[in-house]
Amino acid sequence: MRLPHPAKYTPWSKGVYDVAPSLKPLGTDFGNGVADEPWFQFDTRLDEFLLSKRSALAEDPAKYVHRSNLSQEVETAALAAMGARLASEYPELFRLHDGDLFQTVDSQLPSKLSSLEALAQCVQEDICIVQANDQTDWIAYLHVCSPSHWRPSEKLGKPFFDVHDVIPGFDKVNRVASSLVDAMINKGPFVRFVWGIESDQRPNHHPDPPPGANPSEWEGRDFSSGKFWVRTERQVIWGLPEVKAALFTIKVSHMPDTELMARADWKESLVAALNSMSPAARQYKGLAKDWDRLLNLLTA
Repeated sequence: MRLPHPAKYTPWSKGVYDVAPSLKPLGTDFGNGVADEPWFQFDTRLDEFLLSKRSALAEDPAKYVHRSNLSQEVETAALAAMGARLASEYPELFRLHDGDLFQTVDSQLPSKLSSLEALAQCVQEDICIVQANDQTDWIAYLHVCSPSHWRPSEKLGKPFFDVHDVIPGFDKVNRVASSLVDAMINKGPFVRFVWGIESDQRPNHHPDPPPGANPSEWEGRDFSSGKFWVRTERQVIWGLPEVKAALFTIKVSHMPDTELMARADWKESLVAALNSMSPAARQYKGLAKDWDRLLNLLTA
């Protein structure tokens, strides 16, 4: 199967930084045509992301994979939903047989994908599950090998909006928390985007570097080299109303500075969005300490 180049997303193009959910129907065309339609996206960076996942899990799976009161019925429903979609979207890579999903390409991975862990190692996306009952909701499952400067272990078991309390400005979203969780489970599917700026294009930015890594280099927010990438997360929210749960998949992509700077409109809107950040948002995004250098790179 010949894989396409990564789809391009520019969620900063309105020139304002905010943390609103901004949910759009899955399949909305963001300028990539048919590439915007699938739930899962496979592109020319597939091998890079799968290798990054294997490296993370070989280092310490407890840093990246977690369960908290995940019911068997939710896991079964999640596997069925993702399996059906993968087999439909990518018949060259996956097939269903007697209700089980099989991957047909990579001999280094298990052929029968009978668990969330097995499936997660075959896709570029990270996978999260929010489960709910009549009283509350909680993060029930995380398979996140490409975290953006956060620890999956610290999110596990918490209500969805408690997890996001650390994000400056998210209190406005929390005011409508109950209705938004209901929409995530019972409506959709939706897609939304989150973005930030890094000094590398490594998928894995867990805040705790692996043994032997240089902490400053691992952090990826030192712009002294004069290089930067805009990191974008395409987050798909897929409801499982029959089991009171919602699936989140997170697909990471990077736009290099050379490509961004070649478009005056992208460059100008990114500068405007960065300048609209509050001091707290700059700090949260890890940009405060090298802020001046980054702005100089963009405005030189």
